[in-house]
Amino acid sequence: MKKGMNWWCDRAWIKFGCAITAGVTAAILWNWTVWSAELKIVAAVAALIPMHVVEEWVFPGGFHYQYNSLFHSKRPDRYPMCRLSDMITNLGTTILFLVLALICDRQGYVSPGLLLGIMIFSALEVVFHTAIGVSMYLTFRKNGKSTIYGPGSITAYLGFGVLGVLSWHSIRGGILTGADWGIAIALLAVIAVGFILIPENVIKRTKCDRYYFRNAGYFQQFLR
Repeated sequence: MKKGMNWWCDRAWIKFGCAITAGVTAAILWNWTVWSAELKIVAAVAALIPMHVVEEWVFPGGFHYQYNSLFHSKRPDRYPMCRLSDMITNLGTTILFLVLALICDRQGYVSPGLLLGIMIFSALEVVFHTAIGVSMYLTFRKNGKSTIYGPGSITAYLGFGVLGVLSWHSIRGGILTGADWGIAIALLAVIAVGFILIPENVIKRTKCDRYYFRNAGYFQQFLR
């Protein structure tokens, strides 16, 4: 029986994330006529990330295999991404956007810089999932893979893609200041460095063997 962090890093944290999604979605609907379109976008990012994780981890799962394969990992089931590091990445980012939404709600204002950061973040999600999808298609087409689909692609395109366009629509025509660009860069840096690079580089030297993924999910069918 899994206990402690091993239990939490398996599926428990995903259920917690889905509870956040349910709560934030309910809040968006409840405040639909009160919240601005910009605040809804920020909150929607917090609600979307756990659903993105469900596609990457559960249905169909296996995102870690294509991600780790990018780094030519000899053990794509455990590094550079393992269950612990990806939990920190996704849950940390979810909570970050939840806190930002609460701050924006309290202030009654959403910075154009925050929307710019969301637009860039969303575009990177779409580009990344497309590029990695093409890479895995080329790798496994001889084994029967016929599309560039990979775990996370649907929520990347239909979720982040839509939010990215809505963010662009909200800031287009306005004048972005240096402070706005600073906010956007800071947001992306916190996610990239604080929630991805640092956890992966620290954990892969210590606990990746404990928090490995048990199967390749979607890609299991092509591993022959």
